Amino acid sequence: MNGKRFTAVSLAVVLGISVAACGKTEEPEEAGAVSVEVETPKIGELTVDTAYIGMAAPQEQVYVIPKASGTVTETFFGVGDTVQEGDVLFKIDDEAAQLQMANAQAAYESAQAGITAQNGGARDLQNFQTEEQIRQLKDSLWKTDDQIAEMEDNLGDLRDAGGSLSSAKKKAQEGADAAGTAYYAAQLELTPKIEATQNELAAQQQALEAKTQELGSLRQQEENAAEGTDLTAVREQMAKLQEEINGLTDSVTELTGTLEGLNGQLAGFKLTHDQAQAAVSQLQGQIDSVNASKTQLKSGIDQLEDGQDTIRENLNTAEQAYAITQNEIYPETDAVGSAQLHAASIGIDSAQMQLDFYTVKSPISGIVESVSVEKNGMAAAGNPAYIISNKESMTVTFQVAEKAKNVLAVGDHVVVEREGTEYDGVITEIGTMANQQTKLFQVKATVTGAGASLPNGVSVKVYATTQRESEKLVVPYDSVYFSAGNAYVYCVENNQIVKTDVTVGLMNDTEVAIEEGLTEDSLVVSNWSSKLRNGVEVEVVSMNGEEVINQTSSEEEEPQESEEAEESEEEPASDTDMTEEAE
Repeated sequence: MNGKRFTAVSLAVVLGISVAACGKTEEPEEAGAVSVEVETPKIGELTVDTAYIGMAAPQEQVYVIPKASGTVTETFFGVGDTVQEGDVLFKIDDEAAQLQMANAQAAYESAQAGITAQNGGARDLQNFQTEEQIRQLKDSLWKTDDQIAEMEDNLGDLRDAGGSLSSAKKKAQEGADAAGTAYYAAQLELTPKIEATQNELAAQQQALEAKTQELGSLRQQEENAAEGTDLTAVREQMAKLQEEINGLTDSVTELTGTLEGLNGQLAGFKLTHDQAQAAVSQLQGQIDSVNASKTQLKSGIDQLEDGQDTIRENLNTAEQAYAITQNEIYPETDAVGSAQLHAASIGIDSAQMQLDFYTVKSPISGIVESVSVEKNGMAAAGNPAYIISNKESMTVTFQVAEKAKNVLAVGDHVVVEREGTEYDGVITEIGTMANQQTKLFQVKATVTGAGASLPNGVSVKVYATTQRESEKLVVPYDSVYFSAGNAYVYCVENNQIVKTDVTVGLMNDTEVAIEEGLTEDSLVVSNWSSKLRNGVEVEVVSMNGEEVINQTSSEEEEPQESEEAEESEEEPASDTDMTEEAE
């Protein structure tokens, strides 16, 4: 019951008690009929919704996983871009697949050549020539296999060496960077000190030179003085100057040592930086040398493999020709040739399928959520490269207790709310196993048309109907009153108020289901008034929300004696009702 309704009922209780109390000692004053609004109970369904916290996610989200590995040569879409089904997302270096396709096409062409050769004469000569050719081709193939294996071993050693050198260079570069940082920091710190020391040293040297000249002048004065001249003042001045010269000499010596120390520190930082940088350059030279060797080996392996392709093609052709010569029955020979040609065709189809793996396309239309590949980077087969979501339809997942789970059903309507905006949803899945920690069941609902206003991963409120009663008599919530745990309504009978006890069922904020006490023809007062009590005469001004016009009371009047008798019977009940309401 809301605050407004509670206040109104409390006021009715106070007024009712006053009227009932007064009625015991004096006759009630006559008053006009009370205007009331009535509604007839309706047969309908009553529901109660429960709010849950859910998480939104796209209903259709795919992880684009390449089926081939290699270097990414091009990318066409980034995070936040909109893609259509079939759009090319990125491409992988397909040189190897192109070679496989060329090999498959060569095998197909070789099979065709073999069928042509099957129909020639001089089979004995062909057998001899073919056997010799097969032997030589196999020898060549074995030799190139050994050469390739040896070169690949060397290439592996070079790769290991290159990796070690790269790691060493990285560490050396880090050391050089640190030494450079320290050197520049030392420059910033020591240079002002060196300059200040140099300036102070120059000033001290200049003062020392001036004092020394002054002392020399006094000594010359002493030597040139005539006998008997009083030289006490001169000698005292000379002693004082000597003491000052000694102090300046010590200061110059100390400043000179300080300057040499500062210069030595700065030179030490520079030497460390130069040595570290030299080490980086030396390692880079070694890496360049290893890379050059690797390039040379790869070129040699490619050449040998190209040669092997030719050898295998020739060997395949020779073996096919030899098989043909061993079968002198042309129908059988034609069947073998046809089968070989079909196999070569399948090889082309397989090679084309493998080649298609290197062009990765979007399987759906949607928005790119994540990209984990970049141009000149590596794409690994089996690792997700793109995540694409179709946000036209979102899935909201929430958790409910077992009691609510047993009420909900797939297809039920729910309301999803985020930041004051509501979206309609439909339950599509109800879990059958409770979470071991929370003991709750997972429910999923689909929301369509939300678009970007319902982002992936946000929390939302979900309102679902968890209680439902059908085919019930339903009245407005505000028409039902409660006293000491009992429910009652005010009905209109013969233009008088009749307090009617009822048994209520399910309730929500606006309606109450009535189990007992009313019928579909009951006229239930839907507006509140402090004058509502048994026997009060009323005038119905509206019914079921429609205004009642020209209502008269001629047919509603009953004999006065009967009304007074009924009112005398109702007054004690009213006193009891008001006491219960006050409680």
